[in-house]
Amino acid sequence: MHSQGDRALRQLWGIDPPAAKGPKARWSLAQVAEAAVELADEVGLDAISLARVAARLDMTTTALYRYVDAKATLIDLMVDSAVGDPPAIEGDGWQNRCRAWTELLADRYAQHPWLSEVQPTGMPTQPRAYAWIDALLNAIADDAPVDALRLAMLLDSLIRTYATLERSTNGAAPPAWLGEAVAERFPRLAGAEQQDVTDVRAELRYAVEAVLRGAA
Repeated sequence: MHSQGDRALRQLWGIDPPAAKGPKARWSLAQVAEAAVELADEVGLDAISLARVAARLDMTTTALYRYVDAKATLIDLMVDSAVGDPPAIEGDGWQNRCRAWTELLADRYAQHPWLSEVQPTGMPTQPRAYAWIDALLNAIADDAPVDALRLAMLLDSLIRTYATLERSTNGAAPPAWLGEAVAERFPRLAGAEQQDVTDVRAELRYAVEAVLRGAA
């Protein structure tokens, strides 16, 4: 016997059909996830609750339990909906296809900044998370001198890291005294506090290039 959360994920994978007992469901599981994603885009992940999602869909919280009964499972469904299906990964050579994949997935994180707040607790459970990894593995030729799965996991972690940086960067200038304090204690880092890292996507590309050079 499966829990409600497990049943929701099994439906997401197409393993289990929607529940047949009782009156016909007003919404699909995908529509519930889409509504939650739209709400998170507006108010942030911390503000998401089953009650708020239920209100968004004009139903009671009790009625929402027919689809999902825990916020953790709801977030799993939201992540799957937000990252969506990976598009075709194009480019000449495996390295360019890695760059294209990174840009495309980073775009999804930029569209839904709360994604970077979802902390992995183990292997992913959503089919689209695996679809993105599979898309990169298919885009990397079998004769490429890399461990494609490990490279995909590394690039995915870079995207998450820089998406978190982009979400948290507020553009505030460092305090006036910091430069002198850094230079006095750490001479090799003099001026480091003035380095412009506000273009987070450029910083991500720099990191990706470092990884690809190492992988090659």
